[in-house]
Amino acid sequence: MSSEPIRVLLVEDNVGDARLLFESLQEAFPEQFQINHDRRLSEALEHLWVETYDVVLLDLGLPDSHGLDTLILTRAQAPGVPIVVLTGFQDETMEIEALKAGAQDYLVKGQADGALLASTIRHAMARRVAEDALLRQGLAVAKAEELQRSRQRLIAVQERVRRDIAAQLQEGVQAKLLLLKGHLQAFSKEISPPSEASRLLSEAIDGLTQEIEQQVGVLSRQLYPAILSRGLVPTFQSLMDPFAGLVAIELELDPELTRREQADSGSVLAQVGLTVYRIAEEALTNVVKHSHASQVTIRLDPPRAGWLRLTVRDNGDGFDVKNTPLGLGMATMRDYAEAEGGECVVQSSPGGGTAVTAILPLVRPSAAAHREGERERKEASLGHGSSELPLVP
Repeated sequence: MSSEPIRVLLVEDNVGDARLLFESLQEAFPEQFQINHDRRLSEALEHLWVETYDVVLLDLGLPDSHGLDTLILTRAQAPGVPIVVLTGFQDETMEIEALKAGAQDYLVKGQADGALLASTIRHAMARRVAEDALLRQGLAVAKAEELQRSRQRLIAVQERVRRDIAAQLQEGVQAKLLLLKGHLQAFSKEISPPSEASRLLSEAIDGLTQEIEQQVGVLSRQLYPAILSRGLVPTFQSLMDPFAGLVAIELELDPELTRREQADSGSVLAQVGLTVYRIAEEALTNVVKHSHASQVTIRLDPPRAGWLRLTVRDNGDGFDVKNTPLGLGMATMRDYAEAEGGECVVQSSPGGGTAVTAILPLVRPSAAAHREGERERKEASLGHGSSELPLVP
């Protein structure tokens, strides 16, 4: 307990009542309370502006203010200071209204001795501290939920732009190139007999075909995997194509997930499927760029009812996660996972390879359900014995 006296601002126009309150406190608890006295609200508001008090004892009937407005003005001037309302008579309706307006307690003058008054002051201070803690907690939760909504909006906009560009490539650029290829093939057939010009034209057609397939088609798939409409299994099988020749990839798909998708291609929400695809794509990109790995294993399975788990594990160099800054790639994986109410974790150790684990809800949970299941999801997603980098704020 602090040895400093509790600083009390007593706002009371009746000098006799003020003296009784002061004497009762000093008699019961000498030197534990430091009391300043104002008779008008205007004086009290000035003092609250320039001085720091632990509590205000406030009479609602003052020469320059009367009723609940007195309390409201005092709270507005010192919103963090607990207020105990003092009144000359018992009025249950007024007591309820005062508590609703922000008073911590309500006392009838003449009925409270020094011990009760001191207890009321201390309880008012404690309740105010508890209210502030709850308010901060509520604000933190609200900010976290707003952050998640912001992530969802940003990712939705980003994916819509990617999807639109991919559609333009396929329906615009690719379609025109295919039309051009058709015209060139028709023109080639008109050249007779075969000549050097026809040979060069044939090579140009073959080169155009290769560009259409390897450049426009691949770029379009990278921008947006339209194959997702066919399910996760074919999507993850196609994910390996851009990395062919760069690293050996082994794909493990849980048999139950495969059976479920064959029975119902919509068993995994489209947005969840896109999220797990993006995380796997980013993890593979990081492996190719940084790990010097020769082997990568991608596993996709449901760890328990309602949750989908992705693991991308490589045999590369690994790194010390505790002393490595959070990079853009890892932050991107985190944002994708958290936008869907899931989590993403990186585990690694120097020389021991790296594992990226993402656990995602098959159905997006409410914020409350997400918080309640946080501990269980972490236990399901993490292994043992290696360093880990949680990609959560």
